[in-house]
Amino acid sequence: MIITTSKPYGVVKGMLKKWKKTGIVSCNSCSRVCETGGRKSMEELAERLRSDGFEVVDEDLVPMACNIDLAKKKDYKGDVLVILACDSGVVTYQTLFPSKRIIQALDTIGLGSRDGRGNIYLMKKF
Repeated sequence: MIITTSKPYGVVKGMLKKWKKTGIVSCNSCSRVCETGGRKSMEELAERLRSDGFEVVDEDLVPMACNIDLAKKKDYKGDVLVILACDSGVVTYQTLFPSKRIIQALDTIGLGSRDGRGNIYLMKKF
């Protein structure tokens, strides 16, 4: 699996403009396991952005943000897409949606493994 960490909220917020419509795309695979993506992280980010005056028009939970076939079928209303996924997911969305501004909300730190108790181990740092 790919290990990610969340950028501080203030950093993500600072990359956005309130007059732009914002969409959030969240990976429900590796980043969900790292608790940096998935439905809960997406909904929390959307709520914070809305409370700070941003217009969040898309919330999309995708099984794997790095899967081109799953990503390309979407029609996003947002001018800007905040991606809760690893570098591969971010590049997938940059490639498929060149007219959208893509904001990377997570940092990819390496390859990892998970045990049966839910512990995550960094196996190889990037």
